[in-house]
Amino acid sequence: MKRKLVVFSLFITQIINAQNFSQDESSFIESEEHESTQNISKTELKKRDFENGKSDEDFKYTQETNSPIISADRLFDFSTKVEITSQNPRDKIYYMTDANDANKKKTFTVYKRPFMISRTTQVKAYAERKGEKSLVTTANFNRRPNYWDINTLSKVTPQYTASGKLALIDGIRGDINWQKGEWQGYQGQNFEAIIDFKSPQQLTTLSSTYLHDNKASILLPKKVEYYASMNGKDFILLKTIDNDIDPKNEHIQIKDFTTEILPTEARYLKVKAYYFGKLPKSHQGNGGETYIFIDEISVQ
Repeated sequence: MKRKLVVFSLFITQIINAQNFSQDESSFIESEEHESTQNISKTELKKRDFENGKSDEDFKYTQETNSPIISADRLFDFSTKVEITSQNPRDKIYYMTDANDANKKKTFTVYKRPFMISRTTQVKAYAERKGEKSLVTTANFNRRPNYWDINTLSKVTPQYTASGKLALIDGIRGDINWQKGEWQGYQGQNFEAIIDFKSPQQLTTLSSTYLHDNKASILLPKKVEYYASMNGKDFILLKTIDNDIDPKNEHIQIKDFTTEILPTEARYLKVKAYYFGKLPKSHQGNGGETYIFIDEISVQ
């Protein structure tokens, strides 16, 4: 029994000694490597390829040429100044006006300085740097088709004001993608506005445009009424147009409430659109208020 204990004790001692030797050897190697690295000269390090790595400055990155920015009044009275700016001072800018005009040669010219326009104009431009061209930027600027004034009696929803009250009579129709911000929105109320033509006009056709997007709680008005007046106080009803689109229709669409009337002379036109009311139980927004989205009011 004693012999077995002696043998076991010797075995344990050998294991402990082996572990200690391994730790000492590891520490010695680390120390030796640290000292050898400190003592090696820079020239020697280069020979051993330690300094062959490239710095950040040695790498060349291809910079994308960004499209230029075209600035001017979206809606102007008589004229407006158009300015085109690049996003990099090393860019060269090329531009073209009225690309859709079939009678005009479609060529880009070098942009040198701001220029004036006095009619509705489309401007296109791109930037170029070291042969790398940017995408083409397109902007439309519109001369007012009239000098009417409009007084909106309803309260517009703050996030859906379009470009202000003149947006309803600027001759620019809103896109079916209403998130572009081209429509005025009125929630939980009728829409009502009075247009002042500044002088008596002969009216034969009346129109106002609305958007329908059931899923976004934007529904067409139940009906639209048109009134005329010479003094802005006493109005007579000219026409009523009822909506014929099912409010449950989930197709996003634009509808013109247009009507022809007997020739009528008037200085003022009142447009009143009746909102649908609260959302029905079948709608996911059950009980919520609906919107009227209106863009353009026009007459002939």
